[in-house]
Parts: sequence; structure tokens; C-alpha cells
Amino acid sequence: MDAHLLVEQTKIVVGGGPVLLNTAGITGAYVSMKNYNHLTAIVALAPASGTDTAAITAKQATAIAGTSAKALGFSNIWKNGAPGTNDTLVKTAVVANSVTTSALAALELYVIEIDAADLDVANGFDCVGIDVSDPGSVSTPASIIYILSQPRYGQSTPPSAVID
Repeated sequence: MDAHLLVEQTKIVVGGGPVLLNTAGITGAYVSMKNYNHLTAIVALAPASGTDTAAITAKQATAIAGTSAKALGFSNIWKNGAPGTNDTLVKTAVVANSVTTSALAALELYVIEIDAADLDVANGFDCVGIDVSDPGSVSTPASIIYILSQPRYGQSTPPSAVID
């Protein structure tokens, strides 16, 4: 095992998309955190014009099928509103468990950091999904990538995150 390879230290999963958000939002796939202590969700989108915004929300469930889904609160998101010209992620406070994308016609990158302990584990919630709403008429390509890290059990191949 090469300790420096991300693919051997984490589990990388497509959470949703790529889609054009003017045809539908992204109902993100759920991933199980039973074998992981941390999830980084990356949302990338590029509105064609600056008139409509989308909402990014996190949810938790008791199974990857979305069983008993409910909101998952998160207090910060890291945003880069101009990833084509810089690589700075700015920590931004979240209000009401959702983030609204900007009304600019620009590539945007959002990063959400979630610890397994943030879930309602006492009631059996161990799965996470991220949604991006339909912004309306603006053609907005978007996608979601999940990176699960800090495996709970050492293995040469990180365990699956898409099975319960």
C-alpha cells in the first residue's frame, strides 16, 4: 500500500450528477459512515447566468435507501467563488442547515465537512446525503463527490460506503 495515495486512504464516491440543474436538482445518493469517521462532500457548479441560485442541504438517514431521512445540521461550509482564478476556500457560517449558491455566472466550489459524530447515532442514523435544488431556468451543470476518510478499521482496501 502506498501511504501517499488518496485512493488507498479514502473511499471516493459520486454523490450525484453531473446534471443540468435547470432540468432537475440533484437528490444526492446516501453513503454509509458505519466504517468511516469523516465525510467531505464537494459540490461543484457553474451557472450559465447570474439570475438564479440553488440551495445545498445535508440530510441523514438510517440506511442508504434514504430510510427515515431528516435534515443534518452543519454550521460551516468552505466556498471558492472563483476556482478558475484562485484556490482559496473561505469558511462561511451556515444558517438554517442550508447554503444558497451565489447569483453570479461563475464556477463555484463548495466543501462540507461532516463527522460521523454529527449524526443522530443514538437513533440509528449513520448515512449521509447532500442535495442541490433546481435553481430554475438557468442552465447550471453541477456534481457532487463524497470523500470518506478516517476509516474505523484498518484494511488494505477501504470498505464500501454504498452498502449498509
